[in-house]
Amino acid sequence: MSEAESLFLVLALLYCVECVGWVRRGTVAFRTRWRGRWRAVHPSLHLGGQRGGLVFAHPLPPLGNLLLSAQLPFSLSPDGLLAFVAPAVNPGGRPPQRGSFLRWGQIQSLVAEGRALKLNGTAWFKFSSAHTAGWLATALTRIARLAPEQRAAAIREFLAATLDPEAVRAQWAAARPGALRLRRWANSLFCFMFVVAPALNWHYGLKACWPVLVAGWLGHTITIGILFFRAHRRLYPEAGDERFTHFLTSLLAAPTAARAHDLLTRPLLERFHPLAVAQVLADAGEFRVVAQQLLRELRHPALPVCPPGEAESVERDSRAMVLEFSEALTRRAGLDPDALLAPPSPLDCACRSYCPRCEEQFIAPTGVCEDCGGLRLLPLAKPDDRRKPE
Repeated sequence: MSEAESLFLVLALLYCVECVGWVRRGTVAFRTRWRGRWRAVHPSLHLGGQRGGLVFAHPLPPLGNLLLSAQLPFSLSPDGLLAFVAPAVNPGGRPPQRGSFLRWGQIQSLVAEGRALKLNGTAWFKFSSAHTAGWLATALTRIARLAPEQRAAAIREFLAATLDPEAVRAQWAAARPGALRLRRWANSLFCFMFVVAPALNWHYGLKACWPVLVAGWLGHTITIGILFFRAHRRLYPEAGDERFTHFLTSLLAAPTAARAHDLLTRPLLERFHPLAVAQVLADAGEFRVVAQQLLRELRHPALPVCPPGEAESVERDSRAMVLEFSEALTRRAGLDPDALLAPPSPLDCACRSYCPRCEEQFIAPTGVCEDCGGLRLLPLAKPDDRRKPE
């Protein structure tokens, strides 16, 4: 293998690495090809750990987009903030959680440092971008400063905003023009790196064509870097350090520049609940699958639903509000939440009950599902009730 061929192989390997992202549990990725169907993608169960897993973007042109959407990693009430949520939006169960509870009066400082959200000097949560951490720090600080009698309404407003499809639609519409320009240049850079450059090298040799290769390389990376910087500044004006890092990396590394559109849009919708993002981006079939899974987790999370103690009411009340807004969103989309979660048909005549969370079926008429922490079994649909909601 010649030195030029080795160089192109290294470029290809680096580009493949750029197509892989580490996503924390509690986050759903939405992936599409160019003008294709949006699909909900979860962090890999096998290529990852308890806290996160790998997600793969489409590597070949026409390049699409990869967006992240996450449920809030905490429960809220007028009494305080609990670092625990019972629903698991990804297959495989809940990730490890702090489970700590702080009353609002105990919070002395609440700041975002980079991608971390720090309470009283300790990093409680970490997000995929500084933009999300900063937004949450601002929102939670505002709630903490309110009078106790005003917090309940403010918390409802805050949770409702994370499940607002119109806000999702407006955010995506604001980012789409910049992302489209970046994707066009990313497609052009991909073709230059892996089609034009190898062809020129094969026909003329690296010694003869290197000025053309350098000019094409720099022309693409500089253009992409400038476009990224402008679009990122418009979407995330407060994330200056993050913007400069991505801008510099795009200038120096063509494989990174070829995925600059993902760097721009990945954190765009992270502050919105996956159900709201699915309602805007996904088609009816994909939205139905996402809604069914998320509503099932909200109604029937695995046990125990919360660390024991005074925080139990915080988790219960917070989840009840999220469930209320989620069911309302599902109804506005034309689906009946009760019908989505209706008992399944028996797999055979011996099956009498099922777990409402994992839908595993059992012969015993009553009992608990050990895989879901001891969740109580429910009766299966009767033959004449299979089409009716529970």
